[in-house]
Amino acid sequence: MAEDEQHFKTLLKRRLPQYLGASTACMGGFSLGCGLGWSAPCVELLKANHGYGSISITVVASLFPVGAALGLLVVPFIIDKIGRKWTMMFLVPPFVIGWALIATAIPVVPIVVIGRLITGACGGMFCVVAPIYSAEISEKEIRGTLGVFFQLLLVIGVLYAYCCGYSKSVVVTSILCGIAPIVFALLMFFMPESPLHYIAKNKFEDAENSMRFFRGPDFDTRPEIAAFKEQIERTKTEEKVNVLSLARPPMLRTMAVAFGLMFAQQFSGINAIIFYGETIFKQTGVEMDSLLQMVIFAVVQVFACVVSAVLIDQVGRKVLMAVSSIVMCFCLVALGIFFILKDQNPATADSLSWLPLLSACVYILAFCLGAGPIPWAYMGEIFPSNVKGVAASCAGFFNWMLAFIVTMSFSAAAEALGTAVVLFFFAVICCLSVVFILFCMIETKGKTFDEIQREFGTLAVN
Repeated sequence: MAEDEQHFKTLLKRRLPQYLGASTACMGGFSLGCGLGWSAPCVELLKANHGYGSISITVVASLFPVGAALGLLVVPFIIDKIGRKWTMMFLVPPFVIGWALIATAIPVVPIVVIGRLITGACGGMFCVVAPIYSAEISEKEIRGTLGVFFQLLLVIGVLYAYCCGYSKSVVVTSILCGIAPIVFALLMFFMPESPLHYIAKNKFEDAENSMRFFRGPDFDTRPEIAAFKEQIERTKTEEKVNVLSLARPPMLRTMAVAFGLMFAQQFSGINAIIFYGETIFKQTGVEMDSLLQMVIFAVVQVFACVVSAVLIDQVGRKVLMAVSSIVMCFCLVALGIFFILKDQNPATADSLSWLPLLSACVYILAFCLGAGPIPWAYMGEIFPSNVKGVAASCAGFFNWMLAFIVTMSFSAAAEALGTAVVLFFFAVICCLSVVFILFCMIETKGKTFDEIQREFGTLAVN
């Protein structure tokens, strides 16, 4: 037992730079979480204190994912040219400017919209670049854990934005959220670039130094460096990525899995609940401060992401995704039933006043256990290096456009069809997602990049 404990401590000490590097990169996820979480407290404040109408509220809330989608169109052009680290550093000035526009121009809706688009674009780019960086600096045994860090920091960012909402000021909340990218820049400046990127640029000494930073000076980095070199060599014949690179059957299959997981994530209804969470809780009629309910909601997210980080390299991505979707399905059904009872049998609904918060908390726990972090972490693992920037950006663009569709249509759909019907629709999607996961998703736990690509058949692309 003493030997096992000593081995664990030695391993943890050696891997600490990997955890630090991934955590720092994923501070970009914290900044993204601030942008996502900003809507829940600020939507009600904009209505009550600044005279925003329903159309303005919908536009301000839903254009954040549009900005994220548009930002992803830029990623393929810079991620391989300037690297993962400096792509993220490049995002800091516009991110801060976006928050400054929101904080200083609340009465002017178009400027707030521009600020939301800019912050959304920067956040969207982080959600592709940070998981790629985390995957490339990590050992295969902990790659899943480090991949979950992005979602963990994201939900902590959401919680932070909710807590900032207690200022009861859109300006103060926006300023506090704008601090996040500055903190990221200060920390990321001291992190090395991904060793895989250095090798792609023939900077072998830099790659060696980067690998030694993340593995420790006494670790034999030669096997990993050799594997990265071999991977890059295979891609040189197709260094120029074009449509044909993505149109071959193995890549189409890989893209289909990535797109399917992104669809499952967004049509689980998560962004509808996050963006309009406070409004939803007010509609339940439960006598508890709706912002407090959202803070509890966010705390559960953080707890679930920690659990996911512990489990993902133990039980695997596929099991967590399937369990996540099943539990979310039941929670959405329970929440939908409550809304039906509220309309048809108010007395019974009053006796079940605990159900909405419990259902929402278990829902978010299940989401953060699998459906939240895994699609992003998985995307950093499955694509060949020569198409990774383009393919990951396409999947991310698809994700954020779905997020826009859900957030833009949720309010109108709930008003026209009833909140319960919309929740039942999301529940059906969660149920169908389980089938997709079981039959289409390939487990990547404990596998090298080459082993993963071999299973997908994408080694033939190179």
